[in-house]
Amino acid sequence: MGRTNESGPQSRRHDGRAATLIVLSVAFSALLGTLMQSLIVPIIGTLPAELGTSASATSWLVTAMLLCGAVASAVCGRLADMYGKRRVLLVCLGSLVAGSLLGSFTDNLGLLILARAMQGLAMAIVPVGIGALRDLIAGDRLIRGIALVSAMTGLGGSLGGGLAGLVAQFLPWHWLFAGSAVMGAIAGAAVLTLVPPVPGRPGGRLDVPGTIGLVLGLVGVLLAISNGGVWGWGSPATLGCLIGGGVVLLLWGWYELRAPNPLIDLRVASSRPVLFTNLASMLLGFGMYSLVLTGPQLAELPEETGFGLGQTVLVAGGIAAPSAIFALVVPQFAARLIERRGPRLSIVIGTVLLCVSYVVMLVAHSSIWHLVIANFFAVVGVAFCFAALPTLLLRHVPIERSSEANGVNNVFRTVGTSTSAAVTSGILASMLLASGPGAGRYPSEDAFVLTFVVALVACVLVLPAVLLVGREPAHGEQL
Repeated sequence: MGRTNESGPQSRRHDGRAATLIVLSVAFSALLGTLMQSLIVPIIGTLPAELGTSASATSWLVTAMLLCGAVASAVCGRLADMYGKRRVLLVCLGSLVAGSLLGSFTDNLGLLILARAMQGLAMAIVPVGIGALRDLIAGDRLIRGIALVSAMTGLGGSLGGGLAGLVAQFLPWHWLFAGSAVMGAIAGAAVLTLVPPVPGRPGGRLDVPGTIGLVLGLVGVLLAISNGGVWGWGSPATLGCLIGGGVVLLLWGWYELRAPNPLIDLRVASSRPVLFTNLASMLLGFGMYSLVLTGPQLAELPEETGFGLGQTVLVAGGIAAPSAIFALVVPQFAARLIERRGPRLSIVIGTVLLCVSYVVMLVAHSSIWHLVIANFFAVVGVAFCFAALPTLLLRHVPIERSSEANGVNNVFRTVGTSTSAAVTSGILASMLLASGPGAGRYPSEDAFVLTFVVALVACVLVLPAVLLVGREPAHGEQL
């Protein structure tokens, strides 16, 4: 790949209206990328009948997206640092548009899985976009811009379910893909016209063996986590993927430490501040995704179960929608807090709010308003956390590896959400109603309570992880 349009020693910093347009373009693209994660969540229960296949087969529509997103976050982050951020952003958006178009015109499960995998490339937009902002904007605008773009991670996951539920209530599910294609094209046009070319690092070469090793290792581990509940946690397929993926990742790490031009600089990634920031992201991914999964299910369960709320797909998908307006405002407050007190306080506040959301669910979950209130605390808390995490991370990595570092962070978050999905689904599938309406078919109330407790524990563990980041001086440019 050449660097004719995005090469040079450094990029020019922008301010005023130009900086605002850059941030808004990247933020909209990031929001669109995260919306893809929850695009089909409201209809995943009806797709087996629509496509004439099994529930385990349609689960690959989620698995393929997560797998591709995790790999893309790591690999595209490195490619963006080497070949230019805007170029990689356009590639990710182009893949999203192509995959969305494919999904809007087919009923074939195999093609739909391919379409979702292509959409998964858009998950790399957040780390690449944050890297672009670090190159293009300086000062307080940079902190506010990073806060807004990163907060899209939490907002997209919660808002996507509401939007998808609204579309699915009144239109065929193909329109979910068609609408994604239109929005992807708009985002691509905005990035192309409003985001200046960002220089790549001259002289670098892609670490092909490292890329292959990372892909194989991540796919193996994530396949085991995502499908262990379906295959059986002790099955040869699950254990083979988990052990095989782990061995490949160990060999990959050995190779990367000796490679002259590694895909990921493990010496930076394993340093105390970077490692514990990534662990905090993984725990937050676990904590936030559990409510995304359990809230709609609890809302849609029939009232005859004694604890289900009997709501429609539209209402269940829109539980978190009222909180979206607050999640858009929070990054600005978080940015001011980061400027004055540093990013760790913002993460602590967000984590406490996320813990409160699960306490609310444990105390009361018998009304739709209980779910709305819990989701409010969760969405706002996640916005505070994700607004600050990139700033905390980038204070400890060289500027030329900013997208790579954020890409690895995104992988950790994806591992957290994938593990959350596996654990939550496993609990709900194994603890079914023993008697009464829906016996043997629906999860019991105790199953939901246990998922809330597990997620709450994960959220609480974020606090010591953030404290263990320490106060080491920033590496490179201060944020």
